[in-house]
Amino acid sequence: MSIEKSIDLTATGSTIEEAVGSAVHRASLTLQGVTTFEVERIDGLVSDGELKYRVLVRISFVIKEQLHE
Repeated sequence: MSIEKSIDLTATGSTIEEAVGSAVHRASLTLQGVTTFEVERIDGLVSDGELKYRVLVRISFVIKEQLHE
């Protein structure tokens, strides 16, 4: 039986895919066992006429079982 934990991350990018990819990539640098992601919210920023997408992503990962003696 596995147990998963979820965290919420916010990331920005020039596309929605880039923003989501950044969040998942960053999470995978410090978390082992990343299994799923869910986009909770998409909004945007306008800076000097350029669009930037901001996403709130929920990322789930398996909690490693470790027995303590």
